[in-house]
Amino acid sequence: MPSLGPLEILVVLVVAMLVFGPDKLPEIARQVGKGLSELRRVQHHLRGELDDAIHSVMDDDKPQVASPDAAPIVPETSPVEIPPPALDPMTPVEAAPAKPEPPAPPLADDAS
Repeated sequence: MPSLGPLEILVVLVVAMLVFGPDKLPEIARQVGKGLSELRRVQHHLRGELDDAIHSVMDDDKPQVASPDAAPIVPETSPVEIPPPALDPMTPVEAAPAKPEPPAPPLADDAS
């Protein structure tokens, strides 16, 4: 977007004076100045909030370094008891595999 030069600003001021009159022009300029200052204040506030949020997220990502004098932090753990599986009466139970029988001794030949 091209910037406004001094000639363009002068033309805008002359047109504004013709439209609003010399009595209303200072009041309009005051309102525009107040609006711009309010806009800058809101912009500064939002920028500060965003910076705080970004820094808090960045600080959370950093590993926490404990001092050498501090005791190590050990999380409390309690033994977890696992209950035995419940048998459903409607579920068929598989039979245990049969043990293989030992091989039979060889038969002696009655040839004698």
